[in-house]
This record gives sequence, C-alpha cells and structure tokens, in this order.
Amino acid sequence: MAQNSSPRIERIAYQIWWLIQDSAGECTLQDMAEFTGASMRTCTQICRYRGWAGAYRKMAQSPAAESGPRMIEALDGELSALFGEAA
Repeated sequence: MAQNSSPRIERIAYQIWWLIQDSAGECTLQDMAEFTGASMRTCTQICRYRGWAGAYRKMAQSPAAESGPRMIEALDGELSALFGEAA
C-alpha cells in the first residue's frame, strides 16, 4: 500500500505519538488537538490509521471523581450537625 502522506500529517502524527508516549497514554483527543493545532477529527483519523486507537484515553476524567472526597467531608459535617458526634 503506497503512503500518500503530507509533511503536515507526518508532523501531527509524530506529535501525537510523542504525546501518547510522554503521558503514558493519559491523554485525550482534545489534548492531542490542542497540542498539535489540528482538529480532533484529524487526530482521530491519524490514530486510527496508525493503529493507536487504543493507546490513549477516550474521554476526559469526570470532575465528579475529583470532588468525591470533598463531598464525603461535607456529608460527614452535615450528619454530625444533625446527629451529634455519635454519627
């Protein structure tokens, strides 16, 4: 199969590969698009063509995962206020 790849596509592919390697796969398509200056669609197509579709995270981390400990502390505070320190 002949490869008709432009220098721009090769540059973007190298940047995506570097980002995946540097972040140990902890990057998203949005991260790739911001890093390369290309569209998310272009990044998706390059990853599919190069076989990197499973090498990165598909979605950004949910903000709920970061706020979990704060929610538990707030709930503990509310329960203590309602039931006293016995809760």
